[in-house]
Amino acid sequence: MKRSVVAALVAGAWLVGCGGSGSLPIGANDPPGGPGVLPGDPVNPSPEEPNVRQSLWPLTTGSSWTYRITDPVRGTFDKTVEVLGLENVPETATKATAMRSTQPHLEELSWQVELDNGMVVRLREEDRKGGALARVTTWSPATVKSLARPQALNWSTASTIRELTRLDDGSQEEKERTYTWRVVAVNETVTVPAGTFTNALKVLRDRPDKDGKERIYWLVPGVGKVKEDGERLEELSSYTIQK
Repeated sequence: MKRSVVAALVAGAWLVGCGGSGSLPIGANDPPGGPGVLPGDPVNPSPEEPNVRQSLWPLTTGSSWTYRITDPVRGTFDKTVEVLGLENVPETATKATAMRSTQPHLEELSWQVELDNGMVVRLREEDRKGGALARVTTWSPATVKSLARPQALNWSTASTIRELTRLDDGSQEEKERTYTWRVVAVNETVTVPAGTFTNALKVLRDRPDKDGKERIYWLVPGVGKVKEDGERLEELSSYTIQK
């Protein structure tokens, strides 16, 4: 399914504010050529190529991120996220970018699409424990996962979705959820194990129906998520971004 088709399916759910622009990070493991410059990345990429240097959520095959997780229950451990590439979403004819997240107790596979409006939506997620499929979650319409395009201060969007969860015992549960996203700061400097990044976009994701479910994300052009705080703390420790 083309991005424009997916966008049409979810367009009715968004209340979108004004747009903005971002600038490049200065990271500890920036490649040769200067802050935020990717080897071989053209200054003016063609329309067919993703603008990796400016994307807040690079979905390029082979890109990967390792985060140090501080969890109040499970303690401290690492999580690795990698982009597998374009695949068919299971049980559908839709194509989306597959991503794998690996941590000691859980492996997650998700399928994501960047829309024309600069948001990234998640169509499906599979959770595996000990190699066995434990849970499958889908959303209608597809739920916002992150932003790929920098936005201005106070930009916001809201959506109400139906979330269907199927467990390995055959049971399933469907819930209605409302999420709001808002840019609460721009041009932030954030320091994590991977280095110090400038001009980070700080985004708040909230669930108005439930207290204690707020999450804050720091997103950096050309790198992606460098920090997340909420139910647990995630801090970027290393990354590789492919063109």
